[in-house]
Amino acid sequence: MFDNVSGEAGDGPFRAYYPSTLTNDGIHVTLPTVQTSVDGSLTGFPMYAESDNNQLAFQNLCGVLKLHLTKASVNVSSIEVSTNSIIPINGLYSLKYTDVPVINYLGYGTNSTVLECENLQSIADGKDFYIYLPYGNYTNMSVTITATDGTVCTKSNVAVYITRSHYTTITFSENDLDFVFPLPSDTLPGLFTISERGDQVRFSRGNLQYQASTNTWRFAVNQYDIIGYDNGNISATYSGWIDLFGWGTGDSPTNTSTDYENDYLTFVDWGSNAISNGGNAANLWRTLSCYEWAYLFDNHQYGTGNINGVGGMILLPDSWTLPAGCSFTSGLADSSGDWTRNSYTLAQWEQMDAAGAVFLPAGGLRQGTDIYAMAAGNYWSSTIPQYDAYDVYFRSDFLDTRDFIVRIFVESVRLVRDNN
Repeated sequence: MFDNVSGEAGDGPFRAYYPSTLTNDGIHVTLPTVQTSVDGSLTGFPMYAESDNNQLAFQNLCGVLKLHLTKASVNVSSIEVSTNSIIPINGLYSLKYTDVPVINYLGYGTNSTVLECENLQSIADGKDFYIYLPYGNYTNMSVTITATDGTVCTKSNVAVYITRSHYTTITFSENDLDFVFPLPSDTLPGLFTISERGDQVRFSRGNLQYQASTNTWRFAVNQYDIIGYDNGNISATYSGWIDLFGWGTGDSPTNTSTDYENDYLTFVDWGSNAISNGGNAANLWRTLSCYEWAYLFDNHQYGTGNINGVGGMILLPDSWTLPAGCSFTSGLADSSGDWTRNSYTLAQWEQMDAAGAVFLPAGGLRQGTDIYAMAAGNYWSSTIPQYDAYDVYFRSDFLDTRDFIVRIFVESVRLVRDNN
Protein backbone atom coordinates (compact mmCIF):
# COMPACT_ATOMS: atom_id res chain seq x y z
CA MET A 1 0.00 0.00 0.00
CA PHE A 2 1.36 3.39 -1.01
CA ASP A 3 0.41 6.72 0.54
CA ASN A 4 1.24 10.24 -0.65
CA VAL A 5 1.08 12.18 2.62
CA SER A 6 0.85 15.66 1.06
CA GLY A 7 -1.99 14.71 -1.22
CA GLU A 8 -0.36 16.49 -4.14
CA ALA A 9 0.85 14.53 -7.15
CA GLY A 10 4.64 14.39 -7.24
CA ASP A 11 5.05 15.80 -3.73
CA GLY A 12 6.40 13.91 -0.73
CA PRO A 13 6.74 12.50 1.72
CA PHE A 14 5.75 9.15 0.37
CA ARG A 15 4.87 6.17 2.58
CA ALA A 16 4.51 2.52 1.70
CA TYR A 17 3.36 -0.55 3.64
CA TYR A 18 3.93 -4.25 2.98
CA PRO A 19 1.78 -6.27 2.87
CA SER A 20 -1.14 -4.07 1.92
CA THR A 21 -3.29 -5.64 4.64
CA LEU A 22 -0.94 -4.18 7.27
CA THR A 23 -2.92 -0.92 7.50
CA ASN A 24 -6.42 0.37 6.85
CA ASP A 25 -5.80 4.07 7.36
CA GLY A 26 -2.15 4.62 6.42
CA ILE A 27 -1.39 5.65 10.02
CA HIS A 28 -1.75 2.54 12.18
CA VAL A 29 -0.59 -1.02 11.54
CA THR A 30 -2.12 -4.30 12.68
CA LEU A 31 0.01 -7.36 13.41
CA PRO A 32 -2.11 -10.49 12.84
CA THR A 33 -2.74 -13.36 15.25
CA VAL A 34 -2.11 -15.89 12.45
CA GLN A 35 0.94 -16.02 10.19
CA THR A 36 1.63 -18.42 7.32
CA SER A 37 4.68 -20.55 6.57
CA VAL A 38 5.07 -22.04 3.10
CA ASP A 39 7.87 -24.61 2.72
CA GLY A 40 9.65 -23.13 5.73
CA SER A 41 9.62 -19.56 4.40
CA LEU A 42 7.82 -16.73 6.15
CA THR A 43 5.24 -14.83 4.15
CA GLY A 44 3.95 -11.31 4.68
CA PHE A 45 6.75 -10.00 6.88
CA PRO A 46 5.63 -6.45 7.85
CA MET A 47 7.70 -3.61 6.36
CA TYR A 48 7.45 0.16 6.02
CA ALA A 49 9.10 2.76 3.79
CA GLU A 50 9.04 6.57 3.93
CA SER A 51 10.83 9.07 1.71
CA ASP A 52 10.61 12.63 0.40
CA ASN A 53 11.09 11.33 -3.12
CA ASN A 54 9.94 8.32 -5.05
CA GLN A 55 12.89 6.18 -3.95
CA LEU A 56 11.45 3.98 -1.22
CA ALA A 57 13.61 1.65 0.88
CA PHE A 58 11.53 -0.79 2.94
CA GLN A 59 12.55 -1.41 6.54
CA ASN A 60 11.36 -4.17 8.85
CA LEU A 61 8.89 -3.37 11.62
CA CYS A 62 9.57 -6.49 13.69
CA GLY A 63 12.23 -9.01 14.58
CA VAL A 64 12.18 -12.70 13.71
CA LEU A 65 12.09 -15.72 16.01
CA LYS A 66 13.83 -18.51 14.10
CA LEU A 67 12.95 -21.99 15.36
CA HIS A 68 15.33 -24.71 14.27
CA LEU A 69 13.67 -28.12 14.79
CA THR A 70 15.85 -31.18 14.36
CA LYS A 71 15.03 -34.77 13.48
CA ALA A 72 11.52 -35.73 14.49
CA SER A 73 9.40 -38.03 12.35
CA VAL A 74 6.37 -35.76 12.19
CA ASN A 75 4.87 -33.19 9.84
CA VAL A 76 4.24 -29.81 11.44
CA SER A 77 0.80 -28.25 10.97
CA SER A 78 1.19 -25.21 13.24
CA ILE A 79 3.43 -23.54 15.81
CA GLU A 80 1.99 -21.32 18.55
CA VAL A 81 4.06 -18.78 20.45
CA SER A 82 2.54 -17.53 23.71
CA THR A 83 3.79 -15.12 26.36
CA ASN A 84 2.63 -13.92 29.76
CA SER A 85 3.90 -10.39 29.16
CA ILE A 86 1.73 -7.39 29.99
CA ILE A 87 1.86 -6.13 26.39
CA PRO A 88 0.35 -8.50 23.78
CA ILE A 89 2.36 -9.66 20.78
CA ASN A 90 -0.15 -8.72 18.09
CA GLY A 91 -2.97 -6.22 17.54
CA LEU A 92 -3.10 -2.51 16.69
CA TYR A 93 0.07 -0.39 16.76
CA SER A 94 0.95 3.23 16.12
CA LEU A 95 3.93 3.89 13.84
CA LYS A 96 6.52 6.62 14.22
CA TYR A 97 9.31 7.12 11.72
CA THR A 98 12.61 8.96 12.05
CA ASP A 99 15.56 7.02 10.67
CA VAL A 100 13.87 3.72 11.46
CA PRO A 101 10.23 2.81 11.99
CA VAL A 102 9.10 2.38 15.62
CA ILE A 103 5.82 0.71 16.57
CA ASN A 104 3.97 1.07 19.88
CA TYR A 105 1.12 -1.12 21.02
CA LEU A 106 -2.34 0.48 21.21
CA GLY A 107 -4.79 -2.36 21.83
CA TYR A 108 -6.96 -5.21 20.49
CA GLY A 109 -4.17 -7.78 20.76
CA THR A 110 -3.59 -11.18 22.33
CA ASN A 111 -0.65 -12.95 23.94
CA SER A 112 -0.59 -15.72 21.36
CA THR A 113 0.46 -15.85 17.70
CA VAL A 114 0.05 -18.95 15.52
CA LEU A 115 2.20 -19.88 12.54
CA GLU A 116 0.14 -22.06 10.20
CA CYS A 117 2.29 -24.38 8.10
CA GLU A 118 1.22 -25.35 4.62
CA ASN A 119 2.29 -28.37 2.57
CA LEU A 120 2.84 -30.78 5.51
CA GLN A 121 6.27 -29.52 6.46
CA SER A 122 8.39 -32.47 7.62
CA ILE A 123 11.14 -32.02 10.21
CA ALA A 124 12.62 -35.51 9.75
CA ASP A 125 15.86 -33.95 8.47
CA GLY A 126 15.60 -30.74 10.47
CA LYS A 127 13.84 -27.54 9.41
CA ASP A 128 13.71 -23.81 10.18
CA PHE A 129 10.51 -21.93 10.92
CA TYR A 130 10.17 -18.14 11.17
CA ILE A 131 7.70 -16.10 13.23
CA TYR A 132 7.84 -12.31 13.32
CA LEU A 133 7.33 -10.64 16.69
CA PRO A 134 7.46 -7.11 18.08
CA TYR A 135 10.94 -6.34 19.39
CA GLY A 136 11.46 -6.70 23.13
CA ASN A 137 12.52 -8.99 25.94
CA TYR A 138 10.49 -12.21 26.34
CA THR A 139 11.37 -13.95 29.61
CA ASN A 140 8.65 -16.59 29.81
CA MET A 141 7.64 -17.65 26.32
CA SER A 142 5.87 -20.91 25.51
CA VAL A 143 6.26 -22.64 22.13
CA THR A 144 3.72 -25.32 21.16
CA ILE A 145 4.36 -27.36 18.01
CA THR A 146 1.37 -29.29 16.66
CA ALA A 147 1.88 -32.20 14.26
CA THR A 148 -0.58 -33.33 11.60
CA ASP A 149 -1.36 -36.50 13.59
CA GLY A 150 -2.72 -34.39 16.47
CA THR A 151 0.26 -34.79 18.79
CA VAL A 152 1.86 -31.72 20.35
CA CYS A 153 5.20 -30.74 21.83
CA THR A 154 5.30 -27.77 24.22
CA LYS A 155 8.37 -25.96 25.48
CA SER A 156 7.82 -23.54 28.35
CA ASN A 157 9.91 -20.88 30.07
CA VAL A 158 11.72 -19.95 26.86
CA ALA A 159 13.67 -16.70 27.23
CA VAL A 160 14.58 -14.65 24.13
CA TYR A 161 15.32 -11.05 23.22
CA ILE A 162 13.83 -10.02 19.87
CA THR A 163 15.64 -7.22 18.07
CA ARG A 164 14.08 -5.32 15.19
CA SER A 165 15.29 -6.52 11.80
CA HIS A 166 17.31 -9.41 13.27
CA TYR A 167 16.96 -13.17 13.63
CA THR A 168 16.87 -14.67 17.12
CA THR A 169 17.45 -18.42 16.88
CA ILE A 170 16.20 -21.16 19.21
CA THR A 171 17.15 -24.75 18.50
CA PHE A 172 15.09 -27.70 19.70
CA SER A 173 17.12 -30.87 19.34
CA GLU A 174 15.77 -34.37 18.79
CA ASN A 175 15.78 -35.01 22.54
CA ASP A 176 13.74 -31.84 23.13
CA LEU A 177 10.92 -32.84 20.79
CA ASP A 178 8.62 -35.11 22.74
CA PHE A 179 5.35 -35.24 20.79
CA VAL A 180 2.33 -36.53 22.75
CA PHE A 181 -1.42 -36.34 22.39
CA PRO A 182 -2.67 -33.26 24.26
CA LEU A 183 -4.46 -33.60 27.57
CA PRO A 184 -8.14 -32.66 27.26
CA SER A 185 -8.90 -29.35 28.98
CA ASP A 186 -11.64 -31.03 31.05
CA THR A 187 -9.12 -33.46 32.57
CA LEU A 188 -6.75 -32.83 35.47
CA PRO A 189 -3.07 -33.48 34.68
CA GLY A 190 -2.27 -35.89 37.52
CA LEU A 191 -2.08 -39.63 36.82
CA PHE A 192 -3.38 -41.98 39.53
CA THR A 193 -2.73 -45.73 39.66
CA ILE A 194 -5.90 -47.51 40.81
CA SER A 195 -5.04 -51.22 40.72
CA GLU A 196 -2.24 -53.72 41.20
CA ARG A 197 -2.25 -54.19 37.41
CA GLY A 198 -1.06 -50.61 37.08
CA ASP A 199 -4.28 -49.19 35.57
CA GLN A 200 -4.19 -45.40 35.62
CA VAL A 201 -6.83 -42.69 35.44
CA ARG A 202 -7.13 -38.93 35.40
CA PHE A 203 -9.89 -37.11 37.26
CA SER A 204 -12.42 -34.73 35.76
CA ARG A 205 -11.94 -31.01 36.28
CA GLY A 206 -14.66 -30.88 38.94
CA ASN A 207 -17.67 -32.71 40.39
CA LEU A 208 -20.49 -33.73 38.07
CA GLN A 209 -23.46 -31.33 37.71
CA TYR A 210 -26.84 -31.62 36.00
CA GLN A 211 -29.52 -29.20 34.75
CA ALA A 212 -32.92 -30.88 34.52
CA SER A 213 -34.71 -28.26 32.38
CA THR A 214 -32.27 -28.75 29.48
CA ASN A 215 -31.13 -32.31 30.28
CA THR A 216 -27.54 -31.04 30.33
CA TRP A 217 -24.54 -32.56 32.11
CA ARG A 218 -21.36 -30.67 32.90
CA PHE A 219 -18.33 -30.65 35.20
CA ALA A 220 -17.94 -27.93 37.81
CA VAL A 221 -15.56 -25.24 36.62
CA ASN A 222 -13.43 -25.48 39.77
CA GLN A 223 -12.55 -28.48 41.92
CA TYR A 224 -13.88 -26.75 45.02
CA ASP A 225 -17.30 -25.84 43.53
CA ILE A 226 -20.36 -27.33 45.30
CA ILE A 227 -24.08 -26.62 44.88
CA GLY A 228 -25.02 -27.14 48.53
CA TYR A 229 -28.58 -26.57 49.68
CA ASP A 230 -29.94 -25.84 46.19
CA ASN A 231 -29.72 -29.60 45.58
CA GLY A 232 -33.15 -29.82 47.15
CA ASN A 233 -34.60 -28.57 43.83
CA ILE A 234 -35.12 -31.86 41.99
CA SER A 235 -37.98 -30.88 39.70
CA ALA A 236 -37.72 -32.08 36.10
CA THR A 237 -38.18 -28.44 35.02
CA TYR A 238 -35.65 -26.92 37.43
CA SER A 239 -33.34 -24.54 35.50
CA GLY A 240 -30.59 -24.46 38.14
CA TRP A 241 -27.93 -27.10 38.68
CA ILE A 242 -27.62 -30.03 41.07
CA ASP A 243 -24.53 -32.05 42.01
CA LEU A 244 -25.92 -34.77 44.29
CA PHE A 245 -27.28 -37.94 42.66
CA GLY A 246 -28.95 -41.19 43.61
CA TRP A 247 -26.79 -44.28 43.18
CA GLY A 248 -26.47 -45.37 39.55
CA THR A 249 -28.89 -42.74 38.20
CA GLY A 250 -26.97 -41.90 35.05
CA ASP A 251 -30.23 -42.22 33.11
CA SER A 252 -32.48 -40.59 35.74
CA PRO A 253 -30.46 -38.00 37.66
CA THR A 254 -33.34 -36.51 39.67
CA ASN A 255 -34.49 -39.93 40.94
CA THR A 256 -33.53 -41.82 44.07
CA SER A 257 -34.52 -45.13 45.57
CA THR A 258 -37.06 -45.10 48.40
CA ASP A 259 -36.54 -48.79 49.17
CA TYR A 260 -34.01 -49.66 51.88
CA GLU A 261 -33.57 -53.16 50.46
CA ASN A 262 -33.93 -52.76 46.72
CA ASP A 263 -31.89 -55.69 45.37
CA TYR A 264 -32.67 -55.01 41.74
CA LEU A 265 -31.73 -51.40 41.22
CA THR A 266 -29.75 -51.20 37.95
CA PHE A 267 -26.57 -49.15 37.95
CA VAL A 268 -26.26 -46.71 35.02
CA ASP A 269 -22.93 -44.93 35.07
CA TRP A 270 -23.14 -41.14 34.85
CA GLY A 271 -20.14 -41.25 32.52
CA SER A 272 -22.29 -42.89 29.86
CA ASN A 273 -23.78 -39.45 29.17
CA ALA A 274 -22.40 -36.76 26.88
CA ILE A 275 -20.97 -34.18 29.29
CA SER A 276 -21.06 -30.74 27.71
CA ASN A 277 -17.64 -29.55 28.90
CA GLY A 278 -16.20 -33.08 29.14
CA GLY A 279 -15.80 -33.97 25.47
CA ASN A 280 -19.57 -33.89 24.81
CA ALA A 281 -19.63 -37.54 23.76
CA ALA A 282 -21.03 -40.63 25.47
CA ASN A 283 -18.90 -43.10 27.43
CA LEU A 284 -15.76 -40.99 27.77
CA TRP A 285 -15.92 -41.11 31.57
CA ARG A 286 -16.71 -43.59 34.31
CA THR A 287 -17.13 -44.01 38.06
CA LEU A 288 -14.45 -45.73 40.14
CA SER A 289 -15.36 -49.02 41.85
CA CYS A 290 -15.08 -49.24 45.63
CA TYR A 291 -11.95 -51.39 45.19
CA GLU A 292 -10.35 -48.72 42.97
CA TRP A 293 -11.23 -46.00 45.48
CA ALA A 294 -9.66 -48.10 48.24
CA TYR A 295 -6.47 -48.74 46.22
CA LEU A 296 -6.28 -45.05 45.40
CA PHE A 297 -6.28 -43.96 49.05
CA ASP A 298 -4.10 -46.86 50.21
CA ASN A 299 -1.34 -45.99 47.73
CA HIS A 300 -1.36 -42.20 47.48
CA GLN A 301 -0.77 -39.29 49.78
CA TYR A 302 -3.98 -37.66 50.98
CA GLY A 303 -4.94 -35.04 53.52
CA THR A 304 -7.90 -32.92 54.54
CA GLY A 305 -7.88 -29.23 53.79
CA ASN A 306 -9.82 -26.27 52.50
CA ILE A 307 -9.72 -24.10 49.42
CA ASN A 308 -11.33 -20.70 49.47
CA GLY A 309 -13.22 -21.75 52.61
CA VAL A 310 -14.53 -25.06 51.19
CA GLY A 311 -13.48 -28.17 53.14
CA GLY A 312 -12.62 -31.48 51.52
CA MET A 313 -10.08 -34.21 50.80
CA ILE A 314 -6.87 -33.64 48.80
CA LEU A 315 -5.27 -36.47 46.80
CA LEU A 316 -1.79 -36.34 45.28
CA PRO A 317 -0.95 -38.16 42.00
CA ASP A 318 1.61 -40.90 41.31
CA SER A 319 4.29 -38.39 40.38
CA TRP A 320 4.28 -35.31 42.56
CA THR A 321 6.40 -32.19 42.93
CA LEU A 322 5.22 -29.67 45.51
CA PRO A 323 4.93 -26.22 43.90
CA ALA A 324 7.12 -23.43 45.26
CA GLY A 325 5.36 -21.43 47.96
CA CYS A 326 2.94 -24.25 48.83
CA SER A 327 2.93 -26.85 51.59
CA PHE A 328 1.14 -30.15 52.14
CA THR A 329 0.60 -32.25 55.28
CA SER A 330 -0.75 -35.78 54.88
CA GLY A 331 -3.47 -37.25 57.07
CA LEU A 332 -6.64 -36.29 58.88
CA ALA A 333 -7.46 -33.66 61.47
CA ASP A 334 -7.90 -34.48 65.15
CA SER A 335 -11.48 -33.25 65.32
CA SER A 336 -14.56 -33.15 63.12
CA GLY A 337 -15.14 -29.92 61.24
CA ASP A 338 -11.48 -28.87 61.32
CA TRP A 339 -10.43 -28.47 57.68
CA THR A 340 -7.39 -26.31 58.44
CA ARG A 341 -4.75 -29.04 58.08
CA ASN A 342 -4.03 -27.78 54.55
CA SER A 343 -5.37 -24.33 53.74
CA TYR A 344 -4.86 -22.69 50.35
CA THR A 345 -5.62 -19.33 48.82
CA LEU A 346 -7.01 -19.44 45.29
CA ALA A 347 -3.59 -18.47 43.91
CA GLN A 348 -1.90 -21.28 45.84
CA TRP A 349 -4.50 -23.81 44.75
CA GLU A 350 -3.99 -22.87 41.11
CA GLN A 351 -0.40 -24.07 41.55
CA MET A 352 -1.47 -27.28 43.32
CA ASP A 353 -4.12 -27.91 40.64
CA ALA A 354 -1.61 -27.42 37.82
CA ALA A 355 0.76 -29.86 39.54
CA GLY A 356 -1.92 -32.58 39.47
CA ALA A 357 -3.56 -32.46 42.92
CA VAL A 358 -7.20 -33.56 43.18
CA PHE A 359 -9.69 -31.98 45.59
CA LEU A 360 -12.91 -33.74 46.59
CA PRO A 361 -15.09 -31.10 48.26
CA ALA A 362 -17.40 -32.05 51.12
CA GLY A 363 -20.76 -31.61 49.41
CA GLY A 364 -23.13 -33.23 51.91
CA LEU A 365 -26.09 -35.57 51.36
CA ARG A 366 -29.67 -35.35 50.15
CA GLN A 367 -32.59 -37.46 51.35
CA GLY A 368 -35.83 -36.53 49.67
CA THR A 369 -35.50 -32.74 49.38
CA ASP A 370 -33.56 -32.31 52.62
CA ILE A 371 -29.85 -31.43 52.46
CA TYR A 372 -27.64 -32.16 55.44
CA ALA A 373 -24.19 -33.44 56.55
CA MET A 374 -22.48 -30.56 54.75
CA ALA A 375 -19.42 -31.18 56.95
CA ALA A 376 -18.83 -34.52 55.19
CA GLY A 377 -17.97 -35.81 51.75
CA ASN A 378 -19.85 -38.73 50.18
CA TYR A 379 -18.81 -40.04 46.75
CA TRP A 380 -20.47 -42.94 44.97
CA SER A 381 -18.67 -45.99 43.63
CA SER A 382 -19.84 -48.18 40.75
CA THR A 383 -19.65 -51.45 42.71
CA ILE A 384 -22.93 -53.37 42.65
CA PRO A 385 -23.43 -55.25 45.93
CA GLN A 386 -26.30 -57.57 46.78
CA TYR A 387 -27.84 -54.93 48.98
CA ASP A 388 -27.59 -51.15 49.01
CA ALA A 389 -24.33 -49.58 47.72
CA TYR A 390 -20.72 -48.62 48.45
CA ASP A 391 -19.35 -45.11 48.64
CA VAL A 392 -16.36 -43.15 49.94
CA TYR A 393 -17.22 -41.30 53.14
CA PHE A 394 -15.00 -38.77 54.86
CA ARG A 395 -15.03 -36.07 57.49
CA SER A 396 -12.07 -33.94 58.44
CA ASP A 397 -11.15 -36.57 61.06
CA PHE A 398 -12.42 -39.80 59.44
CA LEU A 399 -12.17 -41.74 56.18
CA ASP A 400 -13.89 -44.93 54.97
CA THR A 401 -13.19 -45.94 51.37
CA ARG A 402 -15.66 -48.87 51.45
CA ASP A 403 -18.57 -47.34 53.27
CA PHE A 404 -21.79 -49.37 52.99
CA ILE A 405 -24.81 -47.11 52.65
CA VAL A 406 -28.50 -47.47 51.82
CA ARG A 407 -29.57 -46.28 48.41
CA ILE A 408 -32.09 -43.73 49.62
CA PHE A 409 -29.25 -41.22 49.97
CA VAL A 410 -28.10 -38.87 47.22
CA GLU A 411 -24.37 -38.10 46.94
CA SER A 412 -21.55 -36.44 45.00
CA VAL A 413 -20.09 -37.97 41.82
CA ARG A 414 -16.52 -37.50 40.59
CA LEU A 415 -15.74 -39.18 37.28
CA VAL A 416 -12.44 -40.40 35.84
CA ARG A 417 -11.02 -41.01 32.39
CA ASP A 418 -8.92 -44.11 31.75
CA ASN A 419 -5.38 -43.38 30.60
CA ASN A 420 -5.29 -45.37 27.36
